[in-house]
Formats: sequence, structure tokens, C-alpha cells
Amino acid sequence: MTTRHDVAKRAGVSPSTVSRVINESGYVAQEVRLKVEKAIEELHYVPNRIARSLRLNESMQIACITHNITNPFYSEIVVGLESELFQQGYTLSLYTSNFSDRDYQRTIAERMFDGVVVLSPVELSKMIEIEQIQNRVPIAVYWDFSSTLAVPGVTVDLCQAMQNATEYLIDSGHERIIFLGHETLKEEENPRFLGYLKAHRARRLPIRDEHILTLASWADSPTFGYQKMMDRLQHPVTFTAVVAANDLLAFGAMRALHEKGYRIPEDVSVIGFDDVDLAQLTIPSLTTVHLPTKQIGEELARLIVAKITGIKIPSSVVLSSSLVIRETVAPVVKKVNV
Repeated sequence: MTTRHDVAKRAGVSPSTVSRVINESGYVAQEVRLKVEKAIEELHYVPNRIARSLRLNESMQIACITHNITNPFYSEIVVGLESELFQQGYTLSLYTSNFSDRDYQRTIAERMFDGVVVLSPVELSKMIEIEQIQNRVPIAVYWDFSSTLAVPGVTVDLCQAMQNATEYLIDSGHERIIFLGHETLKEEENPRFLGYLKAHRARRLPIRDEHILTLASWADSPTFGYQKMMDRLQHPVTFTAVVAANDLLAFGAMRALHEKGYRIPEDVSVIGFDDVDLAQLTIPSLTTVHLPTKQIGEELARLIVAKITGIKIPSSVVLSSSLVIRETVAPVVKKVNV
């Protein structure tokens, strides 16, 4: 097994110089640094991370807490998060949690992590609790809503994104649009629903209770979207379009509409949200709001590493979204009386 002394001998330097290059501590001339890096590559030397962790009192491990890794939206964020952390020398441990106090506090207390990344869609009250435990461990959060709390985080303007999607339907002639999404106690904690409301208010369209279909916050799978739409289809169809809070709910709604004989988009238009990979493979392919999931993960990694190492960077990152036009929206065909 290759040792640090072997690297030093190949590079013609002392073992302490090799240590300074590996740990990026102390001054090392650029020419010498290149020699050491070349020797490390040629000898395929892997530094002892455990020894380094003990010496620096760092575990080089980051915990990631998410409520539902089966949702492709979160799993795609994790891909970007893990990739960027790996580049910076950290490993990622993944935990699924409903974000109860007991769950995440025990996780932090029992494991030695340098930082924690939270992907769960949490309520404002939970965000306040997260803010309060930052003195125990650095934290970075992906949140669904705007926050003025002192918690480093990454977000997308989901309210504006949903407003744009809803207005796209309105511009296509749709005035009776179903919102299929998750319920919250406060309107400001549900930016997707708020965007739907803002679009209707901006265009002076009525908001009908029978066009608002809500589910529990944890109900993410296509099955829930399918069942909710099936229940709605037991009543007269007074709508021409559906906008869903995520693609999985949209997939379920599309299945229900198909089974009941409604053509998409000729009879009912559908827009999803997130743009997971499967959205382009449905028949017809789903028009949806694209969120930069890989970039969200990468930015979270940079935030948590900066927090750990004391590097000063902006503590809040807001990323852009875009509407991806595919095949599930069509203009409303006005009936002509003859």
C-alpha cells in the first residue's frame, strides 16, 4: 500500500511537504506542489481520511434529510448535491424523515456530521426551529417559500412560476382551471397555490371552490393525483384545464382523465410542475414548469461547505424556472351556434 513517504520519495520532498499539499495548509511553492500532485497521481495514493478527520476534528460527512426520496424531484436534487460534495471531499448520508422534532434532533445528536442539508418541504414553524439549532451544526435548506430567517438556503420563485403557467393556460382560452396540489394552513406557505390565485386575480377570473383539489402535504405519488381526479370526475366536468403542483400528481390526473374518456389536450389541457425526466416520456408529453434540480443540489452543497469552512458567500440563492411547452396544452375551441 502506497504511503505518504512513498509520495515524498517520488517527488523528492519531505513527508511534511506532502502533508501540507494534501491538507492545503502552509506555504508550498507552485513548482513543488505540482511535483507532489504528479507523484500522488502516478502512485494512486489515497490520503487516510479517518486520520485527517481526527486531526482536524471533522467527519467530512454531510447529512441530507428529505421526506420522500421516491419523488424524482428530490432524488434529482440529491444527485447534484452528492456530486458537488464529492468534488469538495465530503460524503453524503441520506435520511428520510417527516421532520418531526424527535427525528431530526436525534439524527443530529447521535451522529457526527459537519453539516446538515434539509430538502423536506417544511412549514414556517419548523423553519424557526431549524434556525434555533444552527448553533449545534451548520444547516442549509431547500425551501418552497420565501423566508427572512437567518438560515442559508436555496429556493426558486415558485409563486411566479405557477402564475406564469396558469396565465399560459388563460392565454390559451382556459378560464375554468383546476388546481391540483397540497393543502397548507397559510396561503403564503403554499407558493404554487398562491401563484394560481394571483393569475386568476390578475386576469379578473373567479376562483371556484370546486376547481381547487387539495391533498395532504405528504401525498406526492401519481396514485394520489389519480384518485383525487377520479373523485372529481364523479361530478359534472366544469373545467377545461388542470394545473398540478408537481409532475407526479399531473401523471395521475392524466391517467384518470384518459380512463374516463377525456382526450388530452383536445378535451382537457394539463400542466405539471418540476419537469422530472418522465415528463417528456408520457403520451402526450407533459407541458410543465422546469426547476433546475441538479443546480439546486449543487448550490446547496456550496452553501453548506461555505458555512462549515467559514467562507463568506450570499446565504440565500434564488434560481430561475421556465415553462417547457410540450403536448398537453391546446387552445380552447369555442363552440359556434349554427
